[in-house]
Amino acid sequence: MKRTFLWLFILAFTIPHSFAQIKFGVKMGLTATNVNMKAATNLQDLELPTARSINYDGGIVLEYNIMGDLLSLRSGLDFTQKGFNVDLNQIKQKFNDIKEISGDWKAKFQYLQMPVNLVYHIGNFNINAGPYLAYGLGGKEIQDLKVILNDNSVQNINQSYDLKPVFGSIQEDLSNAGDSLLIQYFNGLDYGINLGFGFNIKQVLVNVEYQQGLANITPDLANEPNFKPSDLLAKHNVLSLELTYFFQK
Repeated sequence: MKRTFLWLFILAFTIPHSFAQIKFGVKMGLTATNVNMKAATNLQDLELPTARSINYDGGIVLEYNIMGDLLSLRSGLDFTQKGFNVDLNQIKQKFNDIKEISGDWKAKFQYLQMPVNLVYHIGNFNINAGPYLAYGLGGKEIQDLKVILNDNSVQNINQSYDLKPVFGSIQEDLSNAGDSLLIQYFNGLDYGINLGFGFNIKQVLVNVEYQQGLANITPDLANEPNFKPSDLLAKHNVLSLELTYFFQK
């Protein structure tokens, strides 16, 4: 995946200008994002039941026509927010000691993201597909919950964590951090694939796109030899609706 992205990126900037028409634009959009989690048998308590979260993205777009009106290469740089909500109904079902739970539990991750999509045009319509690479900037997880246990005792949870991107392994000793260590850190490099469908209205592109992350955002813990990132798989997926305005026709 990384090698494919690199070759497509190089191709985008080595096409002779005599054969390529370059368009520049800006985009903004709404996204419905989630993180799919799958934990090892002995770590099931860390596997959160997640639901989609509404977020946003925006950025600049460059499009290179490489075969007349038939084929182009579309790239750019986006600021994008990904994340998830925790499904509290499933939390109640998962933990037998919870009688009722209400409130809000969510996580949001911010990235700088570069997609590289090959675009096939059919009149005013187009189909696009390709890889993306994203660099984590940070984020936040918020828990604002009221929990009633089976003995009718009440716990009010109101806390938040800054989410810190990690590039490589976490070297510090986190043996006393408990489950929160996997909340406070995430793998800062994300990559995956895009598949979209769009249509043009004059200089405006309306695009619906699905992104599937291939990178596991669970970090590697250097001082925890009994834990591997593959013990808790967590991968982004995003459904987006975007509007792009091109300054050239």
